[in-house]
Amino acid sequence: MKKARWLLISALLVLSILAMFLPLARFPEDALGMLQKDIDKYTRRVSDYQATYDRYVAQGDPQDKLDKQKAKVEKAQATLDEYLAQAEELKQQGSGSALTYALLPQADLPAQLLFDQTRINESRIYQPQTDQYRLLVYLAAGLLAGALLLMLLGRARLVSKAYTVSGLLNLGALLVLLYALLRLRAFPIQSPYTDARMTGLQFPLILLPLLALLLNASGVHNSKRTMIYVVCIALSLLSLLPFWLMIVNATRSTYQIQQGVSLLPSTYFRNNLNILTGKQFDIMVGFKNSAIIAFGSTILSVYFSSLTAYGLSVYNFKGSKFLYGFILAIIMIPGQVTATGFYMFMYRLNLVNSYIPLIIPAIAAPGTVFFLKQYLSANLQLSLVEASRIDGAGEFFTFNRIVMPLMMPAMATMGIMAVIGSWNNYITPLMLLSNPTMKTLPMMVKELRGDIYRTEYGSIYVGLTLTALPLMVVYFALSKYIIAGVAVGGVKE
Repeated sequence: MKKARWLLISALLVLSILAMFLPLARFPEDALGMLQKDIDKYTRRVSDYQATYDRYVAQGDPQDKLDKQKAKVEKAQATLDEYLAQAEELKQQGSGSALTYALLPQADLPAQLLFDQTRINESRIYQPQTDQYRLLVYLAAGLLAGALLLMLLGRARLVSKAYTVSGLLNLGALLVLLYALLRLRAFPIQSPYTDARMTGLQFPLILLPLLALLLNASGVHNSKRTMIYVVCIALSLLSLLPFWLMIVNATRSTYQIQQGVSLLPSTYFRNNLNILTGKQFDIMVGFKNSAIIAFGSTILSVYFSSLTAYGLSVYNFKGSKFLYGFILAIIMIPGQVTATGFYMFMYRLNLVNSYIPLIIPAIAAPGTVFFLKQYLSANLQLSLVEASRIDGAGEFFTFNRIVMPLMMPAMATMGIMAVIGSWNNYITPLMLLSNPTMKTLPMMVKELRGDIYRTEYGSIYVGLTLTALPLMVVYFALSKYIIAGVAVGGVKE
């Protein structure tokens, strides 16, 4: 790395740390706004009392009644005058005293601030947790300081592990800073102060380490490659986190789940499973019903969609373009639009409480046809089909023995999508199936929330885990075909 780049990155990191000492946010005092609410309240009260007094006078009511009402008017007017005087005084002083806040050195919020418990109870998402926020600020400052120290230790050498680790610490500090700023804006501050109002320094606070990170990654190839690996691993872990939390919650009790998130399993899996089976939850019946519908519809959908895509790709017949355009138009029609008509049609055919309407209509899968048609257009050589015809092979033999093995990666991809969609389908089976012995796993898991006495969240997560388990098995069984398809598609002939 050139010395100029090294000096620039070091300077940007220094400025990033210094920016944490500048006033990042303000907590304006909202005393004037509170006074205005009281002024409006007593203005209406004075008006109402005066209207009542005028009505008494018009009715000729006794003098003692008029005197009592007149006293109410004068008392409300005196309070209103007092509030008006306070408001005028605040206007002359300015907008009121505001509290400024910088991330460092204190990291804590100003001591005068209080949290609005009403908003916390109503939203159930705030949960200030100031101790955690303070640790985030210190962590961001420590990561920036570590990145700067490693950058200085690198001494402008072209290849250095210090630069790579410095870039990783810089990336971590950037992510922590973003999260800390979001937490700062979300704090529900109680009156007379208002929620945090950013002063604009949040932009350089983020842009400075970001620019240092980009310069670091663009200057050293090892840093760039390592950061790409770290980001990909982080995204992979982030995508796996919901599945891990689901499995962990299946081993926790309802009380533990309500207390907060945990990444470590507990010891209540057997108890949750007993509760689940004790609610007339027959796991094997749900597996059987879901498997019949999911795998039956997937096989029909993928195979017949492949045939359709093969026909559109190989045969050049009159109206083929119109037919393909019609298939694309069907993709744009939401399934919710046709749900009512589909149910009425199945009802008239006396196919309610039957697996037939959940399996046979899957043959018409326009999205799968479109995907497979695009795959064949890019990977199928028509000379293979012509050679097969010259050798005397029939069309179905050509498709099943020559074309379909070439389509296996695309068919595996669509198979995974079809299985997931059919296995997790809840609305359509709910409309068509009312027989308890024919219900699918998603329907059975949903019914667990209907316990009128208590909701056992642990048992619900056990049901969700059992529901997702077959999908994981299907994915791992077919993922090798997807990888093979990517490898084949990346080789140029």
